[in-house]
Amino acid sequence: MPQSYRPVETHDDASDSASETEKFAWKTETATSRGRIHAFATSHWAWIAHAVFLLASITFFTVGLCMRSSAHKQEDSIPMTWSPVNEAINYEIKHFDLAPIPDGPFVGVGDKVDAMWEWATDGIPDTMVTRDEMIKMKMDPNGALEVTDPRTGKRGFRVAIEVFHQLHCLNLLRQANHRSYYAPLGGDTAAEPEDLHGHLDHCIDALRQFVMCQSDTNVFPFRFPFNDGDPWPDYSSPRMCRNYEKVRQWAVDHGVERGVDEPEH
Repeated sequence: MPQSYRPVETHDDASDSASETEKFAWKTETATSRGRIHAFATSHWAWIAHAVFLLASITFFTVGLCMRSSAHKQEDSIPMTWSPVNEAINYEIKHFDLAPIPDGPFVGVGDKVDAMWEWATDGIPDTMVTRDEMIKMKMDPNGALEVTDPRTGKRGFRVAIEVFHQLHCLNLLRQANHRSYYAPLGGDTAAEPEDLHGHLDHCIDALRQFVMCQSDTNVFPFRFPFNDGDPWPDYSSPRMCRNYEKVRQWAVDHGVERGVDEPEH
């Protein structure tokens, strides 16, 4: 009976087989490791991208905040006495409109000019502050006129805002300059000469103290508007101003009318 023979595995064949198995296992492990590395890198790159975006956002926000702070650095560095009206202050650069021969809505006489001055100062009511606010403004509330707001019933101290007093004084100087027009209409310019002169002196000194207190340091050049060799000052140089309309609107919004039992002042 014929015998079947089976090849005997030699040592070299076994080694080759083991080597192939090891190579396969290494390739499989390498592929798995690469997959893990790819997945790790992909997920971490997403986190890195988010971190970079967040860092950039924080950087831009910080830079913007610093720029905004720098823009207000000059005005914030100016020492100011506290006032409830300070919240209405808004700074802007303006050019004065002051020609050699002035001609504007606040110049001269007439109904239109009077209406402008009425809008600017005469129609503005006083306001009211609390005792704590009086003390905060370094003012003694003792002996000050205490009133009741007819709208709210709250008690406080009646105060007027300086800018409207200053404009009142300027308006009186304007009317006194045209007394022949305004005296027949009544009002301050129709007062007895002694009283009028006292009022004018009061206004002149009030404005003097204000102007000297401010000590405007802006400068202006000289030009030749009439081509006659005679230099005239050019007051149109830019200057930092407070927006008057916003201050006026604050005063209107916070105005407290005089009560029926309140003494006239």
